[in-house]
Amino acid sequence: MKTNFDIVNLIDECLKGDRAAQKQLYDMYRVRLFTVCLRYFNDKVDAEDRFQEGWIKVFSNLTQFKSDRGTFYSWARKVFVNTCLEYLRKRKMYVQDIDDTFLLPIDHQDVHSDLSVQEMVSILQTLPTGYRTIFNLYVIEGYTHKEIAEQLDISVSTSKTQLMKAKAIMREKVSIAFAV
Repeated sequence: MKTNFDIVNLIDECLKGDRAAQKQLYDMYRVRLFTVCLRYFNDKVDAEDRFQEGWIKVFSNLTQFKSDRGTFYSWARKVFVNTCLEYLRKRKMYVQDIDDTFLLPIDHQDVHSDLSVQEMVSILQTLPTGYRTIFNLYVIEGYTHKEIAEQLDISVSTSKTQLMKAKAIMREKVSIAFAV
């Protein structure tokens, strides 16, 4: 793994238009950043499109990355999350009508915590878009309900309710996945 100094040097080369450096930066982070996109979309084509848009934004705004404020991955992940949210906001795809959702009762047995990233993403992709979006923002990205409400133009109460429903569905699906 490259050090922060190496990444900064690589980014400097990217800013000079060095295509090999751009490819190297892309190759270093493509899997992790594509996984971010997959967490927001159950359709691989939508995830791939946002992935492409994210990289365009990263390379277009690379001068905005400040190594003294955090890692490149943290900065790039935020660009990708915002790219996904922008797409969802434009299409108003993030609010799930909770009256239309049927939830099975949850068995509170021990649930295995050794899910792989791929298994977790697969389960996340089965959630309705609104639940998935709020789960990602709150649980994975660390946004508050107030921040989510502002980002998605919904109420704090809607954010909390959809997170509760998302967690319930996730628990159920993880329980089923590990049923003996």
